[in-house]
Amino acid sequence: MKNNFHHMAAAATLAVAGLFAGASAQAAAVTVDVSGAQSINLLGEAGNVVWLIDVGANALLTSLDWALELNALSPSVLAEMQVSFGDSSGLNLLTFTPGGADYFSGDGSYSGSIDLSSYGVSVGADGLLRLEFSEAFKDIANGVAEGEWASGNLTFGVSVGAVPEPGGVTMTLLGLGLVGLSARRAQRG
Repeated sequence: MKNNFHHMAAAATLAVAGLFAGASAQAAAVTVDVSGAQSINLLGEAGNVVWLIDVGANALLTSLDWALELNALSPSVLAEMQVSFGDSSGLNLLTFTPGGADYFSGDGSYSGSIDLSSYGVSVGADGLLRLEFSEAFKDIANGVAEGEWASGNLTFGVSVGAVPEPGGVTMTLLGLGLVGLSARRAQRG
C-alpha cells in the first residue's frame, strides 16, 4: 500500500506539472512609431504627450530597441528630451533619454538597444504600457514644445506570462480524478 501511495503521489505531481507544460511564456515585439511626438513640459505635468499602448495583461518589458531622429528647439537641448514608460498608473516608470550626452539644440540621430529584464518593469492587469514624452528641464514657457521626435521607432520586447490551455486543464483534472479513484480503490482492497 505504501508503494501504491508513492506511485499515486508521483502521478499527481506529474499531472499538475503537465498543466503548465504546454503553457509557456510568450515573447513578442511591440513597435511604436514615435514620429510627431513632442516634448513639452516636465515629467508628470499637464500638457505632455501621453500614449497608452496595449501590450497584454501583466506583460513584462524585457528589452528596448530604438532608431530615432530628434529635433531640440533652441534654447532646449537634445539631452533634455526624454520618454518615460511603464504601467498605466504613471507611478512606476523608467525614463529614457536617447540624446543624453548631446547638450546642443538641433537635430540628432540615435539608435541602440538595452536589456530591461533586470529592471522588472511590467504593466498592470489592464495591459497598457504608458509612454510620456517630456523635458528634463523647462527652457521655454509652460505648454510650449521644446522638442520633436521627428521620426523613428521604439521597439519593446514583451513577455506575457504563461496561461494554461483549457484542454490541458481538463485533461489534468481528469487525470487527478483517476488518481483519486485509484487511491480510494487501493484503500479498500
